[in-house]
Amino acid sequence: MAMAMHIIYRHQLRRFARNLSTAVDGCPNREFAKKYPAAAAQVLTVPSFSYEYEDMIANPSSGQDESLERYLEWRGWDINSVLSKNNLSNTSEAAIGLLSHPLTFPLTLARHLTTLTGNKQAARLCCVGARAECTLPDKYWRELLIASFAIRIESHVSIDFVGPDVPPQQKSKTITLDNDEKTSTQLTRRELKMTFHPSYLHEVVLKILKAQPESSPEEIKNAWDGFVLFNPGLGHPNLAKHWKPTLKFLVGTGKPILFTAHSKIDAKRDQQVLEKLLADCDDDRIVQYAVNPYASRMKFVDPFSKDHVLSPNHSVFLLE
Repeated sequence: MAMAMHIIYRHQLRRFARNLSTAVDGCPNREFAKKYPAAAAQVLTVPSFSYEYEDMIANPSSGQDESLERYLEWRGWDINSVLSKNNLSNTSEAAIGLLSHPLTFPLTLARHLTTLTGNKQAARLCCVGARAECTLPDKYWRELLIASFAIRIESHVSIDFVGPDVPPQQKSKTITLDNDEKTSTQLTRRELKMTFHPSYLHEVVLKILKAQPESSPEEIKNAWDGFVLFNPGLGHPNLAKHWKPTLKFLVGTGKPILFTAHSKIDAKRDQQVLEKLLADCDDDRIVQYAVNPYASRMKFVDPFSKDHVLSPNHSVFLLE
């Protein structure tokens, strides 16, 4: 069984390395994957994890900026070794750029997990408008648990992925964090439960009401501890009107909401939408997107505007 799962996983990696046809022409990360598919698959292979990393976490290096490179070094993702074995040089930046794409969702979320979960022992989040993140291989989502271990979060996290683009065949699953290596260290077991709903958020809320007709509006607001919207396009001309009722509901829950955007342009449009919504609600919270250190470094063309270049999770804002 373990061998079979390993083979399936390797196929997933190779397919991911090849399936980058929508990337911007000349993107070095895409070119690396196309030109060196075997090396790309090795770069995308997740290293083993050991709770013995705790010693390094307890005494992190000081004076270093938060970055994907720092995380990869801590995790033992030896990119240079892979490139050396494949006799490749001057390709490290492209290799890391390729790897940034599957890691952007779990690491971006992990960075804000403390606020989103409120440090609860068991927290439930809702990923609204879910798309690509739904099909990310489990090995990458497991990095959310590993990163949460690094920042001392011991919550069991459940995520409901909600949206019309959620693949209907996706089944609920639980990802766990255990030692990949035999060590004497025994720490709290961490779990990530993932449930998929190929529906709009209001349809999921209605299902909750039908299943629990006695639920009060306050209980519905508390169904989730926080919300995540990856690259929603709140202010995009083709999408903005569809987001209005959903955003009003989300803000009305009073729960923390994590927003990301595809670019500076995307972030600016989304910021304007959120500022107007908050102003209409007499809410004086400040909306300010920032560059995300765990953004994907892959570049794609906006399907609605060929002059607009996108990078998933380029910018990030946490409404709390």
